[in-house]
Amino acid sequence: PSLLELFPPWLLAVPKKKTSHSRKAMRSANKGLKDKQNLVHCQACGSPKLAHNICPKCYRELNMEWKAK
Repeated sequence: PSLLELFPPWLLAVPKKKTSHSRKAMRSANKGLKDKQNLVHCQACGSPKLAHNICPKCYRELNMEWKAK
């Protein structure tokens, strides 16, 4: 029996050549950190926060009140 008879075809799907360091670096060159575009100011305290999220400063104050109860 040959290898093709023993294993299904998808098991033999391997690269023919080694991927060079240069090719790997070129592929990952555009995966860097991006600047946040959705920063706004909190209406309550004015500190910067992500849009559609609660402000960390206001959350901390609310959390302290909830734990005090």
